[in-house]
Amino acid sequence: MTRSHFHPVLLALFCLVCPDFGWAQQDVPIAFTAPHIGSVRLHPEGAPLGGPFLELNGEAPLVLKFDDLSEDWPDYAWTMVHCNADWTEFSDLRDWDYIDGWAPERLDQVDASFGGSVPFAHVTTAIPSRGVRPKRSGNYLLIVHSDGDPDDVVLMRRFIVYEQLADVDIVSRRPYEADKVPTHQRLEVEVTLPPGHRWSAPMRDIRLTALRNVDWTQGGYAVGASLVRGDDVRFDQDAQLTFSGSDRWRSADLKSLSYLAPGIAAIKESVSGDGPLWRIALSPDASRRFRLQTSRPDLKGAYTVHNDRFDDVELTSDYLEVTFSLEHKDFGDVPPVYVFGALTGWAIDPAFRMAYQQESQTYTLTTRMKQGWYDYRYVTLDGGSAHAFEAEHAGTPNRYTVFVHAPAQDGYDRIIGMESQTFN
Repeated sequence: MTRSHFHPVLLALFCLVCPDFGWAQQDVPIAFTAPHIGSVRLHPEGAPLGGPFLELNGEAPLVLKFDDLSEDWPDYAWTMVHCNADWTEFSDLRDWDYIDGWAPERLDQVDASFGGSVPFAHVTTAIPSRGVRPKRSGNYLLIVHSDGDPDDVVLMRRFIVYEQLADVDIVSRRPYEADKVPTHQRLEVEVTLPPGHRWSAPMRDIRLTALRNVDWTQGGYAVGASLVRGDDVRFDQDAQLTFSGSDRWRSADLKSLSYLAPGIAAIKESVSGDGPLWRIALSPDASRRFRLQTSRPDLKGAYTVHNDRFDDVELTSDYLEVTFSLEHKDFGDVPPVYVFGALTGWAIDPAFRMAYQQESQTYTLTTRMKQGWYDYRYVTLDGGSAHAFEAEHAGTPNRYTVFVHAPAQDGYDRIIGMESQTFN
């Protein structure tokens, strides 16, 4: 199977599932999830809240987990496509240049759920797996499709493979612009290149990607250096290193069905016998745009699967029918609003677009979610703003991850360093 076979498929899917949101310029999809696929997670082994970042030839793999709710026994395979540094296109490498093994590889670790009202098959695999591993660092798109039918794509997620060659130091500073001091966070990054490196023009060759949490839509890409002194490269002038602090994430505690956790308005049993047995109404949310910073701890936008009944949470956590509601009484202004976070694959997913109820002046969304703890926030694409319903505070805790990009000898994009740091 060649990489080029996927190009028309991916581009067609991207046009269908990703709206024209002007504040994210990448052309490689952030995520795609078929309607019968649920609870997708891609994280380092043993770190369920970690980002999809994998050290090349490192000891800790990534773990992919998802559920198939189609009631048919799943038969899927996975592969990956190498992308360029700013996610604007696929790289020119061929499969055999970056894949060690035979791809696609069949996903054969499948288990049946039990104890819940919604049956599903739980699929999991490690990346690298037994037969497929990346040979080069860089940006990758993970693709899951029906085994034997690469056109039937059911799942796509981004992940990053890095090498730890350069030393990276991240410092948080006040923004340069006075009006952003109360609301934004600025990064300064110092990169020390490895001894004997081959980059004769670091000011031109070395670039950064900077992510706040795992939010691909708000990342800084192809960030250029501001100063080079010997093997030290400094990044502190690019506007892409200044991020909105935003506010703490909203949360939904869906672990228990025996009591009303904070933020849960109602738990009801369905009488229809069709679909989830349990219906959960979250407490109505209001815009926090002009409110003081909240202090409740969060998961930096991530989520975990859990329930308070059984130990094997992946197979026993039930799927629930969950309703979000957001009050919006700004007369005459009804922008499109989406629920956003790791639960949407860190993408603006049309399946999570809310409907506006004119009579109650409230946005609502009802969707299926597996039991657990979820972080989420509301975003709107109106006027290019991603934070119309959330406040901006410089003191909000955020985790920043920086990747150092450099050209390899054969021209492909190589990631030679990575560092993560939580501020505040």
